[in-house]
Amino acid sequence: MKTHTALSASSFALGLLACNLGTIHGQNTQPNVILILADDMGIGDIRGLNPDSQIDTPNLDEMCAHGISFNDAHSSSALSTPSRYSILTGRYNWRTTKKGGVLGATSPAMITPGRKTIADMFKSKGYTTAAIGKWHLGQDWAYKSNKENVDNIDFTKPITNGPTDRGFDYFYGIVSPTGAPHLYIENNMVEKQPNTTFEDSGTGLYKIKGGIGHSDWSAESMQPHFADKMLNYLENGKNSEQPFFLYMALTAPHIPLLPSPEFKGKSSIGDYGDLVMMIDDIVGRLNQKLKDIGKYENTIVMFAADNGCAGYIHVDNMNKNGHYPSYIYRGYKSHAWEGGHRIPFILSWGDKYDHVKENSLVSLTDLYATFADMLGYKSGDAEAEDSYSFWPVLAGKGTTSRSDLIATSGGGYFTYRTPEYKLIFNAGNGSDQQYKMNGHPPLQLYDMSNDPEEKVNCINNPEYDGQVKEMVAQVKKYIEDGRSTPGPKSSNDGGNLWKQIKDIMDGTYAGKP
Repeated sequence: MKTHTALSASSFALGLLACNLGTIHGQNTQPNVILILADDMGIGDIRGLNPDSQIDTPNLDEMCAHGISFNDAHSSSALSTPSRYSILTGRYNWRTTKKGGVLGATSPAMITPGRKTIADMFKSKGYTTAAIGKWHLGQDWAYKSNKENVDNIDFTKPITNGPTDRGFDYFYGIVSPTGAPHLYIENNMVEKQPNTTFEDSGTGLYKIKGGIGHSDWSAESMQPHFADKMLNYLENGKNSEQPFFLYMALTAPHIPLLPSPEFKGKSSIGDYGDLVMMIDDIVGRLNQKLKDIGKYENTIVMFAADNGCAGYIHVDNMNKNGHYPSYIYRGYKSHAWEGGHRIPFILSWGDKYDHVKENSLVSLTDLYATFADMLGYKSGDAEAEDSYSFWPVLAGKGTTSRSDLIATSGGGYFTYRTPEYKLIFNAGNGSDQQYKMNGHPPLQLYDMSNDPEEKVNCINNPEYDGQVKEMVAQVKKYIEDGRSTPGPKSSNDGGNLWKQIKDIMDGTYAGKP
């Protein structure tokens, strides 16, 4: 096992960056790139990242063995929609007008026209691009009248400002896994016109909201259906020499906890574990397909999650059985604590790596700059403003230049991480509660080097007063500059409409409360 950026004994690292578009062992350095994004999955669910995991994950473990495990990787948000925005744009989600929560079925596009995405970047370098699965970033439906609700959608007309208008050549997926319309979308049209209305079914973690849809849709078959679409996409392109970027956005293990019959009861910890095993099987099928079509060695495959495991999926019962989805970390999905936004992130590139563990700070916003670096693409001034390249890690020539990061909770509250410290701009978990200005400190400070479990709030310790003021000042600068990377000042959408941004800027969080 090697740590940081060590590579296998092969000569892979030698000369890798001699030219961005040169060749490696006779292969084109425009490798295919695949991102598999799980929905609500914890860093502790994968045995290759947590030896005590009670879920069998042999295929993800194999990725760890022949890949890079990023041990301090974060989503930009502890919720789905904002996290996905940052992945595709390389920009923090809190710079938009969407300050908390997620989008609904009829929400307009969150990625504004003119905003470039990572798919646009790949296309500009000759890649074909595809997205399969859960979009959850809004789109514009055509309506029969001025009422913008699901029942009033005109499904015979094209969708605008969806994935195919945001850099993807091909899209097949859904708006949301838990509510209507229960229809698959292909490119900018529904695949089949609705022919039924579903009733509400199930309760609690198994509930599916009713509504308009097509009779061939079911929650249990949805993820296997997307997996088949992914494999068909690869099979259809097996003879093409054009490189591809594939974004595979899974709908599991998000609720409803309804694994396919093949995986029902397969794990020892219930339906959540069954879904994780189903995901692991999809990863295995993907890598086998790449081998079958001769593209395995020249394809970068990444596995990550949009945020941490949801705390409401009977986590206490799993803990009793020795399984901890957030591993040693505090909190879950939507929380400002590490369990909300510290996510599993594994990268493989054929068998080029030998169990590498990278311990530097990484954010999923960094995918944009990393692959821009790989391809020799120069981002514009108003593009990927919060994305730092970790290409040196892949190349075996160093680490990321990122020295800090911001992530937000489900309620829209800031967390600011450096390698050593973490500052939370909230008195509690930040999920949906207001921060308290009386009775509790409005800030939390943790010494992550010595307290990664966030057990001891140091905010009232005078030894840290200077550290807190410095961290608040840095966050304020990133807000003012409209970016956290070097470059000319940019702007945030909606200014300081977000109450917490206003409070940071007007001095409410000037330092010690």
